[in-house]
Amino acid sequence: MKKLSLILFTLFITLSAYAQKKANYKVFPFKTGIIEYEKTGKTKGTHIKYIDDYGYKQGDYEETVTKIFGMKSKDKNGTVLIGPTVYAIDYKNNTVNKGKNPVYETYANSNGDYDKLGKEAMTALGFSDTGKTGTVLGNKCEIWKGNLGEIWIWKGLALKSVTKILGIKMEETATKISLDVKVPQDKFEVPKNMKVIKNHVPEGMEGGLKGLFGGQK
Repeated sequence: MKKLSLILFTLFITLSAYAQKKANYKVFPFKTGIIEYEKTGKTKGTHIKYIDDYGYKQGDYEETVTKIFGMKSKDKNGTVLIGPTVYAIDYKNNTVNKGKNPVYETYANSNGDYDKLGKEAMTALGFSDTGKTGTVLGNKCEIWKGNLGEIWIWKGLALKSVTKILGIKMEETATKISLDVKVPQDKFEVPKNMKVIKNHVPEGMEGGLKGLFGGQK
């Protein structure tokens, strides 16, 4: 179940990481942001996303409780993305996996068209535009559908996901969006008391999730 949660958690990061060149890019049309999400279904919990420098720096933190087949498991995940480098924080084992952002090189020469890049990212991950729209917190979202479910996109951000994996339905929806606000810089830092394991990205992140989302039937 932890692997499945990592897949969904990483999707929110990967969708907004497809344009990453410090000198010439624009992942989002806003410089900073804090987006809070609520997770419902068999997996309940929270996810908070921090954005700075138009998305060059991103920090995602998630705490969940999953109940399935009479068993309950708690998970706490953190991922920091700074340009070409990604840090996956493992709070349980007190370690940090440091690796290469798998989509950095592909889109490093982007012209900063966040809308175009977002659509290219969704297509690469095996999703297609349904032509339908939905509203989250008053924001009109495009609804994209893939093998695992639906993702609602607004200004390059995934504001909602409805997925079903191994018969288990999970939903994540934005509950608060704060744009162009002051973001705590420690959200983009790796905990100093943790062991850093270099040149490794946890299973589920490699390849920009192309295989996980585009290859499953």
